[in-house]
Amino acid sequence: MRSVSTSRRQVSCPFISAVFLMLVLLPHVVPSPARGDAPQDRPTVNASVDILSQYIFRGVALSSESAVIQPSITLGCKGFSLGIWGNFDTEEKIFSGNERWNETDFTLSYSREIVPNLTGTVGIVYYSLVNAPEDSTEAFAGLSYAFPWFTVGITGYREFHNYPGWWMQIDVSRNFKLPCYGMSLDVGVSAGYLDSNPQNYADFHSGQVSAALNIPVHKSVAISPKIGFAFPLTGDGRDNIKFNSWDGDAKHVFGGIRIAASF
Repeated sequence: MRSVSTSRRQVSCPFISAVFLMLVLLPHVVPSPARGDAPQDRPTVNASVDILSQYIFRGVALSSESAVIQPSITLGCKGFSLGIWGNFDTEEKIFSGNERWNETDFTLSYSREIVPNLTGTVGIVYYSLVNAPEDSTEAFAGLSYAFPWFTVGITGYREFHNYPGWWMQIDVSRNFKLPCYGMSLDVGVSAGYLDSNPQNYADFHSGQVSAALNIPVHKSVAISPKIGFAFPLTGDGRDNIKFNSWDGDAKHVFGGIRIAASF
């Protein structure tokens, strides 16, 4: 998922330093959990494919009048994970090359429960972008806390490769267990803050509400119809989203289905 309108100002290094310090020190400064709570030693594999009406990233539409197919696979072990994600546009018409497979992302991350219910995550994402002048790389760090009724998370992203800038996001989510066939409902809301020097932008940018109905069809496979609504949070955010969106709109309703398998 690509970056949008990120800042080119030279920002100081404390954030990046903190990311790598957390990567190095977190396993040593935090007491190991009890044996029963330790991450599984056995590697895990999670694979999924989303078929969506539109590709929306941080409020911006990165497809227009065409469905997208987004496969992903993630390998995990002892808190570490390595993921690959891609975007296939079924009918791209915006760019001269008309490349349908136009993005591949690679993510390496590490997560650990710091204290009960509080989880820290650090990582790096490399965005391979066909239709952008250069690829993009972000380091990120986040914290999430599981309250009895919902989970709150905050994550900061720092692009440091070709488009230096910041993206800060807060997420609130909840999973509702349903009384039939093992189904559950995921609902969430998020808000993002963008710091973009090229457009003299530093303000709240976009929000999103989403829902997905998880329907198990096998002990390892689930199908999830999903829907989302992305919208600007400010007037400047509206102008920024309209300028960057391939369809020229500021608000987007999108949906589709996910097929996911875990091993």
